[in-house]
Amino acid sequence: MKRRDFLATGGALVVAFSWRTGWSQGEGAPPPSAPLPGSLKKLPFLDGWVRIDAQNRVTIFTGKAELGQGIKTALIQVAAEELEVLPARIAIVTADTERTADEGYTAGSHSMQDSGTALRHAAAQARALLVGLAADRWSTTADRLRVDDGTVVFGARRVAYGDLLVDRSLHVDVQPSSELRDPRSHTVVGKSLARVDIPAKVSGGAAYLQDLHLDGMVHARIVRPPSPTAALERCDATAAERLPGVLLVVRDGRFI
Repeated sequence: MKRRDFLATGGALVVAFSWRTGWSQGEGAPPPSAPLPGSLKKLPFLDGWVRIDAQNRVTIFTGKAELGQGIKTALIQVAAEELEVLPARIAIVTADTERTADEGYTAGSHSMQDSGTALRHAAAQARALLVGLAADRWSTTADRLRVDDGTVVFGARRVAYGDLLVDRSLHVDVQPSSELRDPRSHTVVGKSLARVDIPAKVSGGAAYLQDLHLDGMVHARIVRPPSPTAALERCDATAAERLPGVLLVVRDGRFI
């Protein structure tokens, strides 16, 4: 349909604007129109990638799935490095359709390219925001502070990330670029770290999708055609439905 025809038939065009408030990123912050790194554009809010609770526990989020390739461990390392938090204190939520960004397929090394890049920038931004809050609290500048395992330090004074967020949240717009830690100062990335997904696999725990057993769960099998373009002429499911354990045969067009 052409735009002119659409308006002539009673259509309407509605344009809405909204302003979201966030903490100042300081002078020299990139313009909001700059492209977001990695998968940040899939969920452009900081707490969609990093959350810190009142007990100073850190949780990171990724829309990618652990399939045995070790991305849980790698992504924890990325976030730990930029947050300056020990990896053991970071929990990770992977591929949760309710809580994580929709990052599509987990394939082709894109977990680190897309999700890893997003987490790196989100963690760096979170650290900068928290250090900035501490600097404001102590009436000093951020460059005079350092971070020790999720605690901002200024001389003898110390404040944990979680304490800085008591009356605030990380639900702010993500920034196109954040000041990342110098690779020469890395203490986690590039170092050997025990894989967090291995214990469940070697001890017989739930490690893969096929290990899940939910209440009332049943299994289905697709009846596949001999070729992608095959047409379904008929389907008599009477005999199949009488087999032991068969609950139902479902047909939707040529899908069985």
